[in-house]
Amino acid sequence: MNYPIIHAIASLVLSIAATAYLVPNIIRIVRFKKLMDNPNERSSHSSATPSLGGMAFFIVLIISLYFNHTFDTYGVATSFYPALTILFFLGLKDDLVVLAPSTKVAGQTIASLFILMNPKFEINSFHGFFGINHIDHWLGIGLGLFIMLAIINAFNLIDGIDGLASSIGIVAFSGFAVVFFFAGRHFFGLTSLVMVGILTGFLFFNLSAKNKIFMGDTGSMLIGFMVGVMSIRFLSLDIASLSKLPFNAFDVPIILVSFIIIPLFDTARVFTIRVLNGKNPFSADRNHLHHILIDSFRISHRKASFCIASVNIACVLIFSVLLKLTNTYVAFTIILLFCALALLFLYRIKQVVIKRRTISRSTIKKHREKFTHQKDSNDQTRRLLASKWLFPK
Repeated sequence: MNYPIIHAIASLVLSIAATAYLVPNIIRIVRFKKLMDNPNERSSHSSATPSLGGMAFFIVLIISLYFNHTFDTYGVATSFYPALTILFFLGLKDDLVVLAPSTKVAGQTIASLFILMNPKFEINSFHGFFGINHIDHWLGIGLGLFIMLAIINAFNLIDGIDGLASSIGIVAFSGFAVVFFFAGRHFFGLTSLVMVGILTGFLFFNLSAKNKIFMGDTGSMLIGFMVGVMSIRFLSLDIASLSKLPFNAFDVPIILVSFIIIPLFDTARVFTIRVLNGKNPFSADRNHLHHILIDSFRISHRKASFCIASVNIACVLIFSVLLKLTNTYVAFTIILLFCALALLFLYRIKQVVIKRRTISRSTIKKHREKFTHQKDSNDQTRRLLASKWLFPK
C-alpha cells in the first residue's frame, strides 16, 4: 500500500510542476506567433490574451499515462491515446479557426467511442437505483455516449470566466480520486490526481493579472472528456469494487451527480431557456450561472468562481450526508427540490438584472435627449445672435 501512496503524491506534485513549467513557455510562443484571444461583445476580458493553455494539459496527461501504466491492470490506457489525440486536434482547430457545433460533436463522439468500446467501460447495471439492475449492451453504450457528450459540452460551456472550469474540475477529480482509491482502482485514482495537479498548476496562471492565459477549447474539452471517462468508469465498477466504498452501490448515480452538479445543472438550464426562446441550444448568450452572478452582484471572476466551486463542494457534502441519514429516494427528492429552488433564485436575480439594464438604458436615453435639446437650443441662440449682429434693425 505504501507504493501507491508514494506514487500518488509524486503524480500530484510532478503534474503541478510540469504544468507550471509548460504554461509560461506556451504563453511566450502564443504571444510570439500572435495567436491571441481577442475580446468581442461577449468576452469577459478587455484585452488580447494568450489562449491554448490546454496544450499543457494534453502533454502532461499523455506523459503521466506512460508512468502510471504499471497500475493499469486491465490495459485500458490504450483507449486513451487515440481518444485524447482526436480531442486535442479538435480543440486546437476550434481555438484557431472556430468549428461548427456539429463538427465538434462528431469529433467528440468518435473520441468517446474509443473509450466506450472497451468492455471495462460498459455500463450494464445501476445496481438497483430506481429498480434498474440490468442494462442491455447497446443501450449501455448509447447511455455512456450520451453521458460523455453531455459532460464534455457542459465543461466546454462553463469555461466562461477565469478559474471556473479549473475549480470545478479540481472538485470533480478530487472526488473521483477518493472513490477509485477506496475501490482499489489505483490507475484511475492516479489519473484523477494528475488532472488535479494539472488544473492546480494552470490555475495560478489563469488567475494571474500579468501572465494570464486561457485554456481554450483544447483544455475545456479535455477536462470534460476526462471527467466523462471517470464518470463512466465509476458507473461501470463491479460489485467487488463497489463493496469497498463507504456508501451503497445504488447510491453511485447520486454521488456522481454531486461531483459535477454545477456544469450539468447550468448546461441543462441554459439549453432549456434557449430552446424555449426558439434559439439554437449552442448559441451564445449571458444566461450562464457565472454571468448572472457577475451581472447581478458585480463581483470579480475570482469571487464568482470561488462561490460556484464552494457550492459544488457543499453539494458533495450535503448529498453524502443525505444518503447517510435517509434512503436514496428521499435524498433524490430533496435534491430535485434543491434544484427547483436554485432555478427560482436564478430566475429572480435574472429579472433584477434585466430591470437594472432597462433603467440604465432609459437613463442614458434621457440624458442623450436632454443633451441634444440643450445643443439645439444653444445652436438656435447662436444663430439668433449672429443674425442680429449681421443684420441689425
